[in-house]
Amino acid sequence: MTAPKKTKVATTITAEQVRDFLIQHPDFLKKNLDVVTDAAPPERDLGEGVVDFQHFMVKNLQKGGKALQDRYDVLVDFCRVNMSVQTQVHHAALRLIRARNIEQLLEAITQDLLAMFDVDVVRLAMESGMRFDTSYGEQHYSGIVFVDPGIVDAALGNKKNVLLVGDCIATPPAGLDQIFSDCEEMIASCALLRLELETVGKNVLLAFGVRYKERFHGGQGVELLHFLAQIVAYQMDMYLGEMAL
Repeated sequence: MTAPKKTKVATTITAEQVRDFLIQHPDFLKKNLDVVTDAAPPERDLGEGVVDFQHFMVKNLQKGGKALQDRYDVLVDFCRVNMSVQTQVHHAALRLIRARNIEQLLEAITQDLLAMFDVDVVRLAMESGMRFDTSYGEQHYSGIVFVDPGIVDAALGNKKNVLLVGDCIATPPAGLDQIFSDCEEMIASCALLRLELETVGKNVLLAFGVRYKERFHGGQGVELLHFLAQIVAYQMDMYLGEMAL
């Protein structure tokens, strides 16, 4: 016959055992500060009508410690995201610089940046008084699009170089339907970057669009995206200038 299995009986840890453990491991609380933070501060009996302010001070310090830890966690997450974006921009910059002609540059913008930044659409929106057929199919929406004069300043303002929109459905930027023509209904969040091209002499936008909200938002830094826009503008200006010679 098979011997019956022994059932484990849950044992209760006594206060004395905890005390002995802490004495044997004096650095335990030092390495596990969350235990101290969550512990209930002791109250003293100071007599009828007397309030123990030390008890409330300790509780407030515990709350402050938790709030500080939460802020620290947010800061760490922010730094990780920022480092990821920085790496993406550096790789994109190298790819753009390696382009040897306007065709390679446009390929890098509309295909490589699409994958590097994990977005759904990349558009080069160029202002023009003439209307050109730039309709797109369902497979690939990235490329060049021509928009009405004034759209760039209407979307960004006269002095802003980068605009991040977290919810294009609730607060669509001016000209969204032209910048993302044929796919504007799928754009839930976007980043619009002004390109300053001396050769062209017209306003141009580099636009990133994604299908879910808050991919871009006003709380994000714009310095790296502005840096990327300057590289794109420089390369485009150089090759368009060569074509004009």
